[in-house]
Amino acid sequence: MRRNNGRSGGRRLVWALAALMWPGAVLAQTATRPAHETIGSWALSCPASVSEPCTLRDSDWVWPGDAGGLSAALEVQRRGSELVPVIAVRGLSPAMMVGGLAAVKPTVTLAFDGGAAFVLSCGMSGGYLACGPDAAVVAPIAAALPNARTAAVEVALNLPTGPVGLPRAVTLTLSDTPAALARLRAVGASGETLPAYPGLDLWELGSKIMRDLGFSGGGGRGP
Repeated sequence: MRRNNGRSGGRRLVWALAALMWPGAVLAQTATRPAHETIGSWALSCPASVSEPCTLRDSDWVWPGDAGGLSAALEVQRRGSELVPVIAVRGLSPAMMVGGLAAVKPTVTLAFDGGAAFVLSCGMSGGYLACGPDAAVVAPIAAALPNARTAAVEVALNLPTGPVGLPRAVTLTLSDTPAALARLRAVGASGETLPAYPGLDLWELGSKIMRDLGFSGGGGRGP
């Protein structure tokens, strides 16, 4: 009898643990990854591979991708545990960045609802230029994003091929941002471990690009 009671108690414990774990499993399964989904002013895109993170960007481009292959967009990425706005500039090859590194000098600012502008720090992230908040201002920017109705973005870049006239005063209209952020959290956001960008150092940026291209030393500063 004692043996039977022990087995019964063990089975009850297993079922109790399964019951506790089941709701979480259901929630994880219901967060399906859409190939493309529009949520207010936001566009959510997810690669077919579940190992790759989804991308959430504003539907209106800061600079459209048909401009010589260069594009700039307001995206949302994870910094630590927060979701923050990031200006992503794509279409820049690592070779272009290395060739004209001294002249790049990206300047990117972001302001919500006509408020004070945040100066964003830039760095290479997986082959594109990502400009986001420093660790010190991640929390206030993350807190302001859900309720923001507009985002004023200013971007300036100099490339080896000459100055690129990125719009310097683009105002984007935001809507349904809380729902878009919740959806992004459910399907998985790309991001960085803080501090993401300690500040723009062009030499360090160039060294990282050199390492990405396969140069082991990355280019030392020298004596």
